[in-house]
Amino acid sequence: MSTSELARVRAPVEYTDVRTRVNRVRAGFGAVISVLAVSGIVEGVDPAPWILVLALYLTADGLWRRTRGTSAVPMLLTDVVIVGAIALLKGEPELIAAVTFLYIITGALLLLPIPKATAVIAAALLVIVPVSLLSPIGNPQIPDARKLVFSVATVTMVSLIVATLLYGAVQALHASTLRHQTALAAERRAVELKDEFVSMVSHEFRTPLTSIAGFSETLRSNWPDLDPEEIDEFLIIMRQEAHHLSNLVEDILVIPRIEAGQLRLRPQEFDLAGEIAATSQLVFADTGKDVNASVPGGVIVDADRGRTGQILRNLLDNARKYGGDAVQIEGEAGTDIYTVTVSDNGPGIPEKDWERVFEHFEQVDRGHGRESEGVGLGLPIARRLARAMGGDIWYASRFPTGASFQFSMRLSRIIPDGALAAPSDADPEVVVAESAQGPTDGSAT
Repeated sequence: MSTSELARVRAPVEYTDVRTRVNRVRAGFGAVISVLAVSGIVEGVDPAPWILVLALYLTADGLWRRTRGTSAVPMLLTDVVIVGAIALLKGEPELIAAVTFLYIITGALLLLPIPKATAVIAAALLVIVPVSLLSPIGNPQIPDARKLVFSVATVTMVSLIVATLLYGAVQALHASTLRHQTALAAERRAVELKDEFVSMVSHEFRTPLTSIAGFSETLRSNWPDLDPEEIDEFLIIMRQEAHHLSNLVEDILVIPRIEAGQLRLRPQEFDLAGEIAATSQLVFADTGKDVNASVPGGVIVDADRGRTGQILRNLLDNARKYGGDAVQIEGEAGTDIYTVTVSDNGPGIPEKDWERVFEHFEQVDRGHGRESEGVGLGLPIARRLARAMGGDIWYASRFPTGASFQFSMRLSRIIPDGALAAPSDADPEVVVAESAQGPTDGSAT
């Protein structure tokens, strides 16, 4: 859209940005004129009742428009008629008309598109020019001093409306500039994040794909000459790399599904300890890390088992990549929630980054020189999945060193060992969107 086309459909300043401030001054203007109309300034003057009626109407109109209306046209046209009538009935019409016309021009050009501004200014001329050519029709015995007081009050109040309008317009323009700068900064950051994400995803995909391609080519070319143990080892590696690729794809797709309200959950009751054991074995196989899980059997939670496994996988992956040589998995039961804590003895996370690690594509260690793998999606995905299932995830520092992530979920019941209920295959499928709720147990994130 060209500049001229934009000027025909948009005003420089939104009327709603200055509406309250300007209409308060208009109401005050009407109140001042009302006081003058019933004071000694116009004592014994025939037009005084009419001035009072006009002033009271202006006061009521200003109070009513403080929070109503999206266009400045009714306000400006009302002021032209009222102030023009007051000038005609009492005071110095030429001076009042000039100041009023200045106000109308200022307001119209600031608050209206060019076509509407032109129409309002033309309408103002049709009222103001005849008024400025006529003498007051009030009592000719009115002393000039009283005329002067009335005129000064009117001109001062109209000038105050102009000043208020300009002040509000400047504030609105500054706010608009700030919003524009903020939007540009956000856009630049989005481009940076996109570039970083593409770079990280390319790297993460390239590594398993290279392994799969290399081992498959080795098997194809040397199968007759390989020992069965070597074939099994190569196949296991290829399966692990394919599983890693599958996890990456799922992590990349799950967030837009949540935001679009298309993530399907299958809530069911299951034993949390079994899921923790299976996920731990999958994540820490052949890593040499000491993993100690102390969540007892019989803790029955109500959640999507697959998504719970995805949350645990991301938390444990984070401990595997960033933690030390020991990982601790603990649980604590509340009234209707169960909190799982995944801790490690690694370097931990600086306090300033406790929330940033839950943002998309964010990592404490960033850039091409980062030492660990990943695309910065694990923790954001874990938090969104937890909130979608009625829980939450937050970070807690660990003394003297290490990181600790706590994950809450709905607790169904705790039953004795050996009496676990089998999950139903007929559990309903639920479609959820992203939840904005905080931790369900009141913990600070």
